Amino acid sequence: MKHKYKVGQSLELLPNRGASSRKAGTCNVVALLPFEGHALQYRIQATTETHQRIVSEGDLTAPRDEAPALFSA
Repeated sequence: MKHKYKVGQSLELLPNRGASSRKAGTCNVVALLPFEGHALQYRIQATTETHQRIVSEGDLTAPRDEAPALFSA
């Protein structure tokens, strides 16, 4: 499997669906980690936090201004 995002890329961290206190917000990819469990993993640094997190690829999305356009003008 190949990672969808690159080291250094700025992304949106989606809100947590579980019991964690993780909040949605902007983050940067620090490292690409191997497939574990059900998805590729990433080490990220949220812009509002001092610590890094490990998240699954499904917890990340490209910012709206970087997402591919569905329609061209």
